[in-house]
Amino acid sequence: MLSFVQQFSLCKKKEESKMRFVKRAACAVAFAACVAAVGDDAMSQAPSAVKLRVGTYNIRTMGADKGTPNAWEERKEDVVALIRKLNLDAFGLQEVTPGQKEFLLKALPEYDMVGEFRGTGKRRGEASSVCYLKSRFAVVKTGTFWLSETPEVPGSKSWNTAYPRVCTWVQLRDMKSGRTFCFANTHTDHKSGLARTEGMKLIVRRMSGFAPDGMPVVFTGDHNCSERSEAAKTVSAVLKDTFHATETPPVGPYRTYNGFTWRESPPATETLTLPPEKRSARGDYIYVSKDIRVKSYACHDEARPDTKLYPADHFPVTAEIELPLAATDKSSQTD
Repeated sequence: MLSFVQQFSLCKKKEESKMRFVKRAACAVAFAACVAAVGDDAMSQAPSAVKLRVGTYNIRTMGADKGTPNAWEERKEDVVALIRKLNLDAFGLQEVTPGQKEFLLKALPEYDMVGEFRGTGKRRGEASSVCYLKSRFAVVKTGTFWLSETPEVPGSKSWNTAYPRVCTWVQLRDMKSGRTFCFANTHTDHKSGLARTEGMKLIVRRMSGFAPDGMPVVFTGDHNCSERSEAAKTVSAVLKDTFHATETPPVGPYRTYNGFTWRESPPATETLTLPPEKRSARGDYIYVSKDIRVKSYACHDEARPDTKLYPADHFPVTAEIELPLAATDKSSQTD
């Protein structure tokens, strides 16, 4: 028979064992709760869209305005400074000559550029280039075609256009999310309304080829037309105009063309109160496909430092957008 001391010691051991079990159980429950909380938080923080800053900018051709303060050599550093300030992921440029392309790639080494020049040779004429961050995107496929009845013929013209015109497109894969989207850019004719309309019809028809299977599309450019024109309506039938689709009020002026002439620009919100026929010129556009959210839109009317001169005869336009992630994109994400 156990002594009182032995019985007391045994009871004490049983009680200590029971307390250890309770503590272990409590720790296990707490650990499970922490894991669940971390999992829920991670799920809530997992990206549901790819955020991009995109833009368009007609930088004015290199051969014009010689002997004036608006000559390329006088303003090229200001163009670069403004592009860098805009902090874009991808953007379209218009009126890019071979010399300008060479300079911009050296001055902005974080970007690469695709796009054929519009003349009959690869080193002739202007390009409607697409620029993108090399550290973020990989090129899947790219191409350029001419806005004419013979789109594959370099230098070809149709519909009374004053100059050959091109559309450049590129499929870009976001290396972080795995999301692939298409960025297209063009510069339609400044004289022929027929050329603008037929050129846009051609681009829209070809879009299913260079952006297949519902691939998200960003389409930019100097379209040389008002939003009431047939050319703009052709595009708006299939894509959204970011100026009107933005979830926050547009920033900056309504007009995007300045002609190198300084004047104060009323904000776009004020211009929108005017009848459409009395609004100033807006010819530079960023369109996106219907499934893309537009978080903001801005037209940047900054002058060159300490002057009343502009870096180019157009203002750059930017938009913050969100591309939806496909199921395959979500499964391919890495930490």
